[in-house]
Amino acid sequence: MASENLLLHVRLPKRQRVEGLGLHLWGPASALQTPWEEPLAVLEEDWYGLTFEVPLVFAEKEGDMALGMILHCGEDKKWSCELTWEGLAAYADASSGEVWMGHDGGPSLSAPDPKHLLEGDLHRRGARGHWVSPSLILWRTAASLPENCQVSLHTSATAGLSEAHLEGTKYILEPVMIDEDEAKVFEENPYLEGCGCLRLPLEAVDAAKDLCKKQLALSVTLDDKILDCTGVQIGQLLDHCFSYDGPLGCTMDRNGVTLSLWAPTALSVEVLLYDAASKGQAKVQAMTEDGSGVWRAQGPTRWNGKYYNYRVTAYHPLTGRIECMESPDPYSMACSADAGRSLICELPPCPEQPEMPEFRHRADAAIYELHVRDFSAMDKTVNAKWKGKYLAFEQEGTVGDLHLRQLAKAGISHVHLLPSFDFGSVPERPEERKEPELPSKAGPDSEGQQMAVMELADQDAFNWGYDPVLFGVPEGSYATDPDGLCRVSEHRRMVTGLHRKGLRVVADVVFNHVFGSGPVGPHSVLDKCVPGYYLRRSEDGHVENSTCMNNTATERYMMERHVVDMVRFWAVNHRVDGFRFDLMGHLTLKCIKRCRAALDELSLDEHGIDGPRLLMYGEGWEFGEIAKNARGTTACQRHLAGSSIGSFNDGLRSAALGGSAFEDPQLQGFTTGLGLRDSAAEELQIENKKQMELLRIAADNIRLCMAGGLKDYKLEQDCFGRKGLPAGQLHGGHAAYVSAPEEVVNFICVHDNETLYDSTVWKMPPSISSVEDRLRANWLCTAILALSHGVPLFHAGDEVLRSKSLDRDSYNSGDWFNRLDFTGERSAFGTGLPPWGKNHAKWEPMKPLLRDETLVPTAEMAQRTTAKFCELLSIRRSTPLLGLWEAEDIKQKVKFPGCGGAQLPGVVVMEVRNGPPASDPGAEPLCNSFARVVVVISALQTEIRLPVPISNTDGIMQLHPLHKTSKDELTREASVDEESNELVVPAMSAIVFVEPMPSSKNYKPCDPKLKFKPPASWLKEPWLKVIWMVLYDII
Repeated sequence: MASENLLLHVRLPKRQRVEGLGLHLWGPASALQTPWEEPLAVLEEDWYGLTFEVPLVFAEKEGDMALGMILHCGEDKKWSCELTWEGLAAYADASSGEVWMGHDGGPSLSAPDPKHLLEGDLHRRGARGHWVSPSLILWRTAASLPENCQVSLHTSATAGLSEAHLEGTKYILEPVMIDEDEAKVFEENPYLEGCGCLRLPLEAVDAAKDLCKKQLALSVTLDDKILDCTGVQIGQLLDHCFSYDGPLGCTMDRNGVTLSLWAPTALSVEVLLYDAASKGQAKVQAMTEDGSGVWRAQGPTRWNGKYYNYRVTAYHPLTGRIECMESPDPYSMACSADAGRSLICELPPCPEQPEMPEFRHRADAAIYELHVRDFSAMDKTVNAKWKGKYLAFEQEGTVGDLHLRQLAKAGISHVHLLPSFDFGSVPERPEERKEPELPSKAGPDSEGQQMAVMELADQDAFNWGYDPVLFGVPEGSYATDPDGLCRVSEHRRMVTGLHRKGLRVVADVVFNHVFGSGPVGPHSVLDKCVPGYYLRRSEDGHVENSTCMNNTATERYMMERHVVDMVRFWAVNHRVDGFRFDLMGHLTLKCIKRCRAALDELSLDEHGIDGPRLLMYGEGWEFGEIAKNARGTTACQRHLAGSSIGSFNDGLRSAALGGSAFEDPQLQGFTTGLGLRDSAAEELQIENKKQMELLRIAADNIRLCMAGGLKDYKLEQDCFGRKGLPAGQLHGGHAAYVSAPEEVVNFICVHDNETLYDSTVWKMPPSISSVEDRLRANWLCTAILALSHGVPLFHAGDEVLRSKSLDRDSYNSGDWFNRLDFTGERSAFGTGLPPWGKNHAKWEPMKPLLRDETLVPTAEMAQRTTAKFCELLSIRRSTPLLGLWEAEDIKQKVKFPGCGGAQLPGVVVMEVRNGPPASDPGAEPLCNSFARVVVVISALQTEIRLPVPISNTDGIMQLHPLHKTSKDELTREASVDEESNELVVPAMSAIVFVEPMPSSKNYKPCDPKLKFKPPASWLKEPWLKVIWMVLYDII
């Protein structure tokens, strides 16, 4: 009889902290599907470790995997296991229904004998010791040692150390109290606070460089009994002993070729030379090391064009063995397919770049985020051989080419390309790829489409590409030939092709993790060259995976150097115009600042590059092992003010659209009906008073974001009536945290999560919204971005109502769900239920939406949206008072009339007044055309009339000239009522009004009487009203 509960005992390394640990459960056999943030709590703790009572259900058996478990505290994962139905049945059918995990290398159905348990975690590759300088090791166990014990460092050149065999060379360590200067190590490594300090003897300090090549272990013994034993992490020691700034990779001159690899822990390194990109026998040449940690081999010029790998022999902490590992060069510039072999080459000069539109300031950017394959995979006008390839960007006259030129003309300055470096999640040889055959009769809410797509998801041509292998090589699946220099030349041609369209190029770079690790596998590179160094490890020695896999350690000198080198390399050798850093918050702030400095050093005279104009921005999220500065200061949002480095402002997305990436997609925001319509789901209904409060807070946050997210900007009054508070202190400070507008990237939708159109479908379904309202909600989101100060970023397809059939994470969902049709004729909405993995929990509420034909956007709707998109961008580009460059100008010139406790819910008004730059009061005004600009964002479903904000200037407000020719009828109906001096704003519209400069031919003086209005209290008293009328006539 199968037990209804599994009593799970998990053994943890001795002295490992257990506070906050819980068990995440999933799979069909688990009767409890725990949210990540609410894991199953510990039942009890005993001499063995932690005990959990896992409720089981055996009713339905779906697939092979029955039960998945991850022991974690937040993003800190300690242990994981997946059980098949067969394995689970064996444990559940046992008489006790108990299983012990964590000793003897696997599960056990019987309780272990405490006398026979090994003390320590060497057998599980633990490494809780930290050799942080030549003379100092930190170990938490050493913080509370029994009297008369002995702490030792053991070394083995053959990797023969274990709890049972601590033989080999041994050094006795001395527990010490360190001085103030040495205590800085805890400032650099806050997560090690509380560890005991161990001083190494002089002979060990002198031998430190040699010891880096050996297996190391720490032990505590008392009366010859081992109390604890663990491995040692040496990353910081390598930084002390082997930091290197000289040439790496392949270099060539007239004397020949030099190959250089930094591998200080290696026992030996050899070059394997190949004549071809694949197959063939390698010629082996030994490399030599000079004590710097760098291994070199030299060869004749005839090596040019050959392929090579390194064969590194070194101790690997993942296996606890000496491993012989073959790897391409981490500094490769080109390679064979699937990063199989590096290419010995010297890159030819970059092609001459066409003349580009002037770009005067980083805050003047407007960014369009696009996936390389999405751009052309579905475009019938593209050369068939170039579909989904780099060269599609070079071909002129295609639908995609004309569309990008239209966006560039309107005001898009940069195209941000999702990863185009070498990644490992798409087979690069065409013959090794398979594309799915979609069922011909599957309905709009069928499971059939996603089943077909996901069956071949890891074998088809599509993936977002956030799976880096070689950072310096372009991706081969986008090239017509994945071997050799073809991928390099075609990537360069793509960049040049975009430049010809008037668009600069931002490269999406992923330095926070790598696709592979360990001593085997084709995707592991850095971890083969210097095992255990380049990857960030937990205190107990396991590789951190909070970014999704194999987190990198930019706190290590050579990992930081690698990032800086690669950024400069792409700018110089591929002429990209900026960098978007994936999960930038996991990189150290020092590393990111060094990247900025490296770009700023590039000059037009020496490099042909205007380095200070290159963009740098990224995701400043703070989570996982880096949270709360546990690994030092990282490039997360709260640390970036004053750095000149941009970050995504998720405060605007939450306020405008509603909810967050981790909340119910039906949650509404300012543009999607919050407080103004019923909720899309009954379970989300809250009392109207609370909804209106949330709406006012959302409006405030939109105001702060429109003011460039400046933390020192002062809103005259917030929605609770508080006056003059810095924006960084309002509503949690999430919307305002920067010091300059170039440091904020405003966005509402990007490639992650649902598209903008799909989001409005969730939040504004047919039951509460019309087709037109949904359309206008999309436009409002675009308007908020386009008309704000700061850098706007738009997701490719926002302008054509792109859908992914409600897929919230389409990274591996194939061309089918990632369809991008710039004509708007073929929408992906209603092309089947999205893939099961991240979407199945919402399949049931999705089905009626996907079946509703009125929700499928038409070509006419897409064309209207493109026109509105271009109209708004053109207004931003042609109006210098929108998108101000300097923080002081925003603080002085930008106001939000109507804010405060008495604000009109659902309406945001921004006024920008002209004047000389704050930095040069004697200069000409910023704008030659307008004395001021007033932007009105109205989410209300009816027309509104607002008083013209009082001004010292004497002109009448007018509709922006580009609105007068708008293709949207409602926009053209917006006006200024000169008699009442009111702005007339149509329902669900974003309207820009302007007051022309007196020198403008469109200038019209204002009737002075309109500038004087009685206080509202006067109109309530007849006698005061009479006095006012007399005064009015005198005026």
